[in-house]
This record gives sequence, C-alpha cells and structure tokens, in this order.
Amino acid sequence: MDIRVLGPVEVNEGGAQVPVEGAQLQCVLGLLAAHHGAYVPVDRLIDALWADEPPKTARTIVQLKVSQLRKTLGGRIASTTAGYSLAVPEQELDLARFRRLAADGRAADEPGQAVRDWARALELWRGRPLQGIGSDWVEQRVRTPLLRERWDLLEEHAAALIELGRHREVPALLEDLRGEEPLRETPHALAMTALWHDGRTAEALELYHGVQRLLAEELGVDPGPRLRDLHQRIVQGHRPVVPRQLPRDAAGFVGRRPEAERLRRLLRDGRIAVVTGAAGIGKSALAVHVGHELAAGYPDGQLHVDLGGHGRGEPLPPERVLPRLLGALGVPTPGGAAEQLDLYRSTLATRRVLLVLDNAVSAEQVRPLLPGGPACAVIVTSRDALRGLALQGAQSVRLDPLSRGESRDLLADLVGREPVEADPEAAAELAELCGHLPLALAIAGANLIGRAGLREYIKELREDRWNTLAVEGDARATVATAFAGSYAALPQDAQVLFRRFGLVPGCDFTADSAARLAGTDPGTARRLLARLATAHLVEEHAPGRYRLHDLVALYARERCTERDDDPARLHAYYLHTARAAARLVAAPIELLPLTPDDPPHDAAEFADADAADAWWQAEQHNLLAVIDHARGRVLWRLAETLRAFMYVGFSPGVVFAPVARALAEAERAGDHAGVAGMHHTLANAHFVLNEPGPAVGHYEIASRLYDEIGWKTGALLALTNLVVVTASLGDLQKSIAGDERVIRLWESFEPSAKLAATLENHSIKLLWAGRPREALERQLRSVRLRRSLGEPPGWEARAYSILGDVHLALGDLAASMEAFERSMEAARGAQLADTLSSTAMARLHQGDRARAAELARRAVRVARESGPGNHYEEARITLSRVDGSVGLEERVELLEGVLAGYRDGTFPYLVTRTRLWLAEVLLEGGRLEEAAGHARQARDSAVRHGLRRLEGQALTVLARACPDRREDARRAAELHRECGHRLDEAAARAVLDDLT
Repeated sequence: MDIRVLGPVEVNEGGAQVPVEGAQLQCVLGLLAAHHGAYVPVDRLIDALWADEPPKTARTIVQLKVSQLRKTLGGRIASTTAGYSLAVPEQELDLARFRRLAADGRAADEPGQAVRDWARALELWRGRPLQGIGSDWVEQRVRTPLLRERWDLLEEHAAALIELGRHREVPALLEDLRGEEPLRETPHALAMTALWHDGRTAEALELYHGVQRLLAEELGVDPGPRLRDLHQRIVQGHRPVVPRQLPRDAAGFVGRRPEAERLRRLLRDGRIAVVTGAAGIGKSALAVHVGHELAAGYPDGQLHVDLGGHGRGEPLPPERVLPRLLGALGVPTPGGAAEQLDLYRSTLATRRVLLVLDNAVSAEQVRPLLPGGPACAVIVTSRDALRGLALQGAQSVRLDPLSRGESRDLLADLVGREPVEADPEAAAELAELCGHLPLALAIAGANLIGRAGLREYIKELREDRWNTLAVEGDARATVATAFAGSYAALPQDAQVLFRRFGLVPGCDFTADSAARLAGTDPGTARRLLARLATAHLVEEHAPGRYRLHDLVALYARERCTERDDDPARLHAYYLHTARAAARLVAAPIELLPLTPDDPPHDAAEFADADAADAWWQAEQHNLLAVIDHARGRVLWRLAETLRAFMYVGFSPGVVFAPVARALAEAERAGDHAGVAGMHHTLANAHFVLNEPGPAVGHYEIASRLYDEIGWKTGALLALTNLVVVTASLGDLQKSIAGDERVIRLWESFEPSAKLAATLENHSIKLLWAGRPREALERQLRSVRLRRSLGEPPGWEARAYSILGDVHLALGDLAASMEAFERSMEAARGAQLADTLSSTAMARLHQGDRARAAELARRAVRVARESGPGNHYEEARITLSRVDGSVGLEERVELLEGVLAGYRDGTFPYLVTRTRLWLAEVLLEGGRLEEAAGHARQARDSAVRHGLRRLEGQALTVLARACPDRREDARRAAELHRECGHRLDEAAARAVLDDLT
C-alpha cells in the first residue's frame, strides 16, 4: 500500500487507486499521516474538520471516519486513550519516505550522496500537501509546517549543489520557492550565488534589484545583510581565492632529468606521484621545481604544505592540515573534521589545483588530503614508499644520490665553474665526502663561497665529517663541517642559543621558549632567531615559530657542552606553564603541590581558558620532547602534568613511556611523592583507555603513598577514582559502598565540586542498582551543592541529564522531560549527544516514536561531530532501539556490532543494556527465539552485577518472547514495584495480564 499526502490525498495498492471518498475522510487520513508515529487526539481531529463551531456529534463523526479508514486501510490505524495513530511502516507513506531521505542526506558522509538523497525526497512532492482539504486550522497547523520542511530541504539541496559546482541547476530548482515565498531571502541569496559562480553576473545583479524592489514595495525595507553583502561582493568582482603557495624554485636546479620527466608524465596522466628517497636527497626540491614548471596548467592555484613527517616533532595530522588548506582556498572553515573534509573535496571538485604534500610520514596521513576528482594534480614527498597509496592509484618516483656528473654540476652552480673545472679531482672527492646528497652539497657549497679553492675545505671535511652525511640509519656519515662556517660566523649570543636548541631535539621554538634557553628576554630572543634564520640555521615555519632541520639539530646537539649549556630554565618554563594551563583547561584535575625543591616559578600568563588551550595545542609535542630529555625530580614533575591533559583531547597512550621512565627514576631516588604521582598518572591513563584492571593497582599505590606523605586530598582523589574503576570491573555493590566511604571523607573537607561529582557518580550507580529513590536524593543534593558553590553553568548539562534519567526510572515523565530540557540548554558536544539519547528514550516511553527517532538521529550527528569516544556508539544504538522505520536487519547488525566491540572493562551496565535492547528489537521483528536467548543473557548479567532494573526489564522481555514464562512477568512486576520503577512495573503487569 502507498499512502500519499504530499499533494492530493491518495491511497494506492498494487498499482490501483483505493478510494478515500470525501474531504473529511481525506482530512482525517492526512492529519494522521502528518503525525506519523505519534497519536493524534480526537480534539485535534475535530479542530481540523471544523475550525470554529464543530457540531455536537463531532466526536462521534470522527469515530465513524476512523472506522471507515480502518476498513479502507486494512486495520492500519491504532488507537489508545491518547488518540489515533497511522500504524504503517515508513515505506507505505510518502511523507515518511521524504523525511527519511532528508535525514539520510543530512547524515551522508559527502555532499554528492546528500544531493542524490534530497533529489529523491523532493521528487515525492506532487503539489501542496493535503491539497484542497481541511479548515484554516489545517492550513496553519499542518500544511504550512509541511511546506516549510520542503522549503528548508530545497535550500539545503541548492547549497549542496553549489558546493559541488553544479551552479546551473540551482536557479530552476529554486524558482517555485522564490515565487511561493518571495519574502524569504535565503532562496534569493542561493540563486544569486549560483548565477554569479556560473559567470552570469548580470542576471545575479538583476535578481538582487528585483528582490530590492519587492521588499521596498511590500515591507518598506531594504534586503538583509546577507543579500547586501553578496551584492557588494558581486559588484566588486570578488572571485574565489587562487593560492600560490609553492616555495621559491632553486635557482640552479640541476640533474634529475629522468625523475622529473616521470613526475611530469604521472601528473599528465592524472596519477598521484610519490617522490621518495632518503633524507637530504632532494625530494622537496624536485617537487617544487616540477611544480613551478607545471603551474600554468593549474590556473586555480598551487597548494603546498609541509606535513612534518620526518622532522624532530610529531607529524601534522590531517585534521590540523585541512583548515590551513581551506583557508588558503578562501573557504570559511566549519567546526567538525568530517565537515571540513567534505567541504575541501567539494571545493576542489571543480578546480584545477596543484597540491604538493611535502614530507609525509604515512599513507594514512596523506589519504584524507587527496582531492576527490581527477582535475587536480598531487605530488607527495616522503622518505617512506607510502605503498598504501597504491590503492588510490599512486606511483613512485624514487630518488637515489646524485650521479657524479650531477654532483659536479651542482657544485659548479654553487661555487662557480672555475674552481670545479680547475680541479675536477677535488670536486669529485668533495662530492664523495658529501655522499652525493644535495643538501650536504648545498651546505658545503655555501661554506666554500669566498675561498680560493676546494682543497683546504676538503682537508677540513676529511678530519671531521661528524656523522651527518648518512642516508637515514647510518649515524656515522655526517655534514658537521658544513655547518661549522655558518656557526662560526654567528655572534656569541646567537651561538649560545643555536647550540642550546640541541638540548631538546624534537622541539620547535617561540621567542618565549628560546629566551629561556638563551638566558635572556623574549625581545632579544626574537632578534637572535632572526639572525639564525638569515644564516639558514633555523626556519620560521609558522608565524613566530621556529624549527631546525633534523640534520642541523644533530649538529646543534653536538656543539652542546655540559658546563655551559643547561636546559633547567626551559624545563622550569614548561613545568610551570603547563601547570598554569592545566588549571584552566582541566580544573578538576589536581596535581601535587609544588615545594621549594622544585624549579623556581617561570610561567607564561593566560588571559582565560581559551588562551591556555591554544598554548597547549601548540606546545604539547614540545612538552613531550622536554620530558624525553629531563632527568630526576623535574622529570616526574613534568610528566605529572600530562595527567591533566588526558581529559582535553591528549592521547593517553602517549603517556606510558615517559611516565614509566619517570617512575623508575623516582623509585631509584626513593622519592615517594614522585612514585605516587606517576602511579596516579598511569592509573588515569589506563582508565581513560578503558583498561580498568591495570588501573586498580596503580590507584591503590598512589592513594597509600599520598597518605604517607601527608597529601590527604591526593589520597582521596585516587581513592575516588578507584571506586569508579571498581564499578567498571563489575563489582557494583563494592563500588557503591566505596562511594559512601568517599562521600564521608569528602564531607570532612570544605564543601567542594569533588563532593558534588562523587554524589553524581553515586547517584548513577544507585540507579543501576535499582535504588532510584536514593539516587534522586543524592543527585538533588549534588545540584544544590553546585549551586551553593557558585560554579560556572557548565555543570548543569551532565547534572540535569542524570536527574532526567533518575526521574525516568521512577516513571515521572514530566519531571524527566523538564530535566532533559534544562540539560540540553546547557549541553554541548558529547554531553549534548548523551542527553539527546536519553531524551529519545523518554519520548519512546511517552509513545511518541517519531519524535524519539528524530532526537536519536540528532544525537548521532552531534556525537559524530564531537570526535572519538563511546558517545557515538551510544547514540547509534539508541537510534536502533527507537527508530522502527529502519530495517530490522540493519538495527540488529548495529547492536550486535557494538556488543562485539565492547572490551573487558566496559561498564557491565552498558553491555547488559545493549544486549537487552537487542532482545527488544528482535522481539519487535518477530524473532522470538533469538530475542529470548539475548534476554536470558541480559538477565544473567544483570543478576551477576546487581543491575536490578535491567534484570526486571529482561524478565519482562523473556515473558513476552515465551508465553509460557508468566512467572517471569510476575517476578519482574514485583521487582519493579519494590524498586519504584513505575513504568517498568506497568509494562510487566500488562504482559502478565495478556498471559493470564
């Protein structure tokens, strides 16, 4: 059967029209269809049929109309005390299909798929919805809102077409909408944009002037700022930004003819070219040289980015590169990484751009940055072969050391032909000593400028090459002498700073950090950095940030002396600045108080948390490099700061190696404070990585040692975390008892956010254990405490979400929805996704399945944009539970996949609840035997871990799946009555009544 309301109301079955005669009968069907998935009260149907004065028999007439529809539709109308509902699957109703396709497009991974889904959705419209029927009430309350859904989707569709470069399709697509809603500015703006980008500037301007006249005549106003700004940009002739980012071509580029020709051929054939070879071999020089040769063939610009793959610091991940590329293309950067990737590929889809991705470390780093279409050319350079890019059709251009002739030509270009031709044997020997590496030859050539001949320099090079001329992996082949002349020419203070850069390999430097190394002020440090940059010993790779090439850094390290060069001030700067940043970006995390034994205070100042976070984002790799080279007490002090940053996006997996080294040093020194801090940090890292087993021992040691050294707060912090870990290991009752002890201990301190947080955690566990009344008392106390402490409003999101879950368990739907609404007002990111998922379940209990599915879909979108974590899986399984319009196999597959992905250490509550939801979905699909099997497993797990509400729900599902299990329904009803789960008790008793 096909019920159609996006136009005249019609019903078809098997290709034949099913008569639905009479405007009133069509109106009732149309209203039920418009609220598909929810119950429509009788009073609302009366309003739809008789706007002002319904007859006294109106209720009876509605009942008769519904009865007629039931006969016509074969029993597809359900009824309860709440009203009537059109109980048809999504595929039988055009409005439901429209909404599904619209949602699929919004959830699509790329705009091309979104456009395809939205085109199919819009094809379902045959005119005005519920055309020709109903009262003014229907026009205002039903027809106009449905039209707005279409209008909104038309605008999204048009915007996506523009993103894909399909500008010519947009004006016709929007023509009807612009006629229907002439005062709606967005369609006009989209049509103007499409005309402009299609080269039809005059038409775009005429469209603007038409809208301007219309608004003046109808409303007496000018167009809004969006249209005015667009008009101004068209008038001024602005065009998309054309980036020209290629570095300067080498003036005397020599050799590499076969490699250059192969590279040009690959690009002409539309292949991705990977230039690969050892360090210093000239990969970047070849890529840039060929890029300049071919630049004219790419009129939309040339992009260049150094991916940092083989420097001393960490490689740049794609999510940090995409905003830079979008900015270079003149495109505003959206917030989420997925949105950035979609926009990047869409922007390049219709442009001819040359992209040079320099110094890559892996195929995974490069793959997300590749344009989607063949119009762009891509050159990648890397020391690695990047074989994984073969899946994208990439081919390699391998560089070996220069030939003797090429090395001679390069030297001749650097120092002049005369000295080379005058002593060809010396030139050949010099090239041999430089390993025929272009970088080494270039540095040698720079030091030879101004010398009379080659022999004296060759003699110096023979005496001490300092192990730098190696192809990567051969530490004895060096170019140290090549740096000696540049270093010797520096003033003394610049020499000091340069060699101290070698104290902490892996860092890049700012004026602030360089000042600590040089023992001077930031202004002087900036002057010294400029001097070093002029000598090509450092590179300003970003505004205000300097780094050394890896070979240069090795030379700087060799120049360091233990007597004159000390990194203590740099260590102090990073220690105190990291602690200052941690206090702002991760305030709940406390670190051991400093003592006089620690380095003197020397920290950057931060205006607010955003400034602290910006410092951390820029400096985290430098902090790790400093930790790698620190020793003694300052080592564990620095490593301890990592504990705070695990909770603001820093990967806990990186923590283990430096913290283990710091722990070993603290143990050797008998430093109990250091040992405690490192155990605490290791415990947190294991817990954040969902490895609670190893975390237990670390927390126990940390708590004991903190107590011994007299830091009572630290002992209690570790104990608090230990209690949480205990719950994740499945011992809920022990964890609840531990919470009660921790609460008493926190109560002996001044009232604090830590007590409030412990009360929140306790409330959650009491809820799991079937003690919702106690959970409500704890959570309300936590809320009152936070209010009395005057905490910033961010706490409300989680607090009211928990409160909503507690009220829902108690069956108070009104209080639950009120709490969830308050949470959503304050929530952002992952917390918003969690609250939306919980609210979806509350809507499901209310019988509003359509609204529940809408909320769950929104939760999925928000969680995806919020980054990695279990919030995305939670949102997806919630959608599978509440959205019956999704195919059964798809819902089951998703729930089974999440279950299979759970690891040891995942909270048993989450595992058990997911299995129970799987059982319920299978039950809805009529697969009773499978549903019963999963329900039994959920019941056994709930009993094992003391999860009483889930135990009762599993018993109810078992009774529904197995009609001979009446006793299970009775036990479920008694358990829920004892606990206070009113809705769950009612559900169990309904099953019991059905089985009686």
